[in-house]
Parts: sequence; C-alpha cells; structure tokens
Amino acid sequence: MRLSLTKWVCLVGVLLGTVAAADDLAARRNLAQAALLVGDYGRAVELADEILARWPDDAATHLIRGLGLVGNGEFGSAEKDLLIAREAYPDDTAVLYNLAVIAQRRGDNRNALFYVDEALAHGLSKNEAYLLKAKLLNHLGRRPEARACLERYLTQRAGSRDIYLTLAQWARADGDTEQAIKYYEQALKYGRDGGTLAELAATYEAAGDRRQAVRYYLEAVGKAAANADILAEYAATYAAASEFEESLEIYEQIVSAFPENPYYLFGLSFVRQKIGDVDQARAGYLEVVRLKPDFAEPYYNLAVLADADENAEEAAHYYYLFLNNSEGREDLAASRATAEQRLRVLESP
Repeated sequence: MRLSLTKWVCLVGVLLGTVAAADDLAARRNLAQAALLVGDYGRAVELADEILARWPDDAATHLIRGLGLVGNGEFGSAEKDLLIAREAYPDDTAVLYNLAVIAQRRGDNRNALFYVDEALAHGLSKNEAYLLKAKLLNHLGRRPEARACLERYLTQRAGSRDIYLTLAQWARADGDTEQAIKYYEQALKYGRDGGTLAELAATYEAAGDRRQAVRYYLEAVGKAAANADILAEYAATYAAASEFEESLEIYEQIVSAFPENPYYLFGLSFVRQKIGDVDQARAGYLEVVRLKPDFAEPYYNLAVLADADENAEEAAHYYYLFLNNSEGREDLAASRATAEQRLRVLESP
C-alpha cells in the first residue's frame, strides 16, 4: 500500500511524537494505527497485543487489532475484537461491514445480512457493501430482491465490473438473456477478460444470435478462455447449411490460432474445396495426413480430387489409403462403398 507524501509526513510526525511517550496509551495506539494505515497488518496486531496486555478493555485498540487480523485474512480471530469494538462504536461502518464479511465466510448469511444492512443504514455506500448484500439475499433464496438491490443501486451510483457481472450471471440463470447481454456488455467496459467474453458468447448462443456468439467466442478463444471446438462446431454447422463464406471465416481464424490441429485444418480444407479453391484444399489435406496419418477422411477427399483430374494412379493410391484407415468405421460405410467401386473402375483393363 503506497502513501502520498502528505500522509507519510503525518505518519512520521505521529511516530516521532510517540517515542518519548512509550507508556502513554494514546501514543501507543497511534503507533498501532500507523502500522494499520501503511498496510503492515502483522505489526499492527503485535502493537495492539502489547497495548491490550496493559489496557485490556481499550475498545479502540480492539478495533485496530480486529482490522489488522482482517487485513491478514484471519477472519475468525478478528470477530471477537470487532464485537468488543462494536459495543463502543455501534455505528462504525467499518466494524459492521467486517462483521458482515466474517459472518458470511462462516456461512451465517442471516447475521451477515443484518450487519451489512446496519452498515448501509449508517452511511456506508461502497460498491462492495451493496454487492455483499445482494449475494446474501441470493444465498437466502431471495433472488428477485437481490437483483432489485443492485439495480436500484445502479440508478443512484456508478456500478462496478463485479456488480454488472453478478447481475448478468443471475439474469442468464433466470433465462433473461436480453438483460444478461446488456449487463455483460457493461462488465466488459471495465476490461475484456476471457471469462466474461466466453459467458457473453454462450448467452448470445442461448438467445439464438449465432453471429454474435461466434464473434465473442473468437475473442475468448484468443484469450485462452474458451475451447476452439465450439467454434469448429459453428463452422461445421455453417458448412452443412452451405453458408461457406461464414464457415471459411471461422475456420481460417481457428486454424491461424491452432495450425497443428488436423481436425480444424481438415474443416478449412473441406470448405475451400467446396468453394472451388482446389489447390489450397489439396495442400491442406496433405498437411492434415502429415499431422495425423491415420485420419481417414482426407485420403478420400484427396482421391476425389485426383479422380476429378483424371489422375487414375493417384486417385487409386488415395482410395486405398482411405480404405486402410477407415476399416470398421460404420459412419464411413457409404464412402467406403464408393471408394471400392471407383477402385474397380480405375483398375479395370
């Protein structure tokens, strides 16, 4: 935690002013508070322990100790100190909010909601407090109230990535894809992280907007946050519908990202063959079988291309390779029958 020059000057003044007053409670407390201020939570707790050894009932020191323990992630240990501090400072929002966090972490959602409501009632207005309240309401089975809590907050103050993302996920789970998309788009304004992109892509998919789904999946795959197999399925769907330009665009991008994947390259080569780009298709199929020699389908397509060029020797060579590598493949039974028929023709006198 970095401090401004002004804060450092003030802190140095505090420290210098306490050196000659080691037995003074206020001075010792200032030292502990200074450690808390600079984020040295362990030192703050140590100093608070020294104070409480002599002044065990000092509520202000219990507050410092409790906040120091929270800063160190020792939530269970902090609760006792914060409860003592609450007796002296019942309206302190830091005490109330941290008690809410502690209760939530141990699964006591009702008490956590009570404390966060108290903190909000006494003026706490940070994003995290409203988000915590909403999540607690959701955990208690009160999803509509949870969403309404955050949506009402957004009418009064600027949101945060976490608020928009939480609302998006809830809306998506509730089947409200249109609203979910709006919230995901807002969340992305705080940074285009891969996870959010993948979730937004899936939401567009659920809404039936394939083009937008592809757009966001492409970006998510580029950030290693989604599996390119999803995009390959989209590309294959486009190809099956004879929408070859759309299929080609997707295959080109995933092959560019994963040039060693024989299945993606096969799909790209197949689409190129369909649009008449025979030379690139042939080159692609040859690269596929180099990467995966037992991949049967490329051999069949290479045979068909050679057959079309009336290159009987080459066609027969690839038909044989196809038959050898497709043995037992019921899904390729029709192609195997065609290959056997063509071989009889090609090899006839």
